[in-house]
Amino acid sequence: MEELAGDAHVSFEGDLGGLPLSTLAAASEQPSSVLKRNTLWPKQDFIVVPLGPSMGKEILTALGGKIPRTVIHIQIEKGGLLQFGAYDNFDPQCIFFGNAVAETVIQQLVSQDAMRPGAETR
Repeated sequence: MEELAGDAHVSFEGDLGGLPLSTLAAASEQPSSVLKRNTLWPKQDFIVVPLGPSMGKEILTALGGKIPRTVIHIQIEKGGLLQFGAYDNFDPQCIFFGNAVAETVIQQLVSQDAMRPGAETR
């Protein structure tokens, strides 16, 4: 989130009932032209939150300090373009990085075992 913060939004989809994401400033349940629902049935909770430079920590706190398994899909748009997508509970074959994410960040995530090589980029 830190890499893409500023002129950006992040969406979360899944069973979000126990998470206070909707209490964050300017949170919305409405999809945008870029951040759309990915599960049509059964309908999941969906929240879009502005991702300003100082929002990453606040969002992480609302998630309980880590991404819970009840969050199925996460997307981040920056400047009106999708720059990150993690779908199907971060399935390694379902992760997307746009060109606004530096290659060094992707390599760092791999080296920290935060993700496996093979995620789709660019």
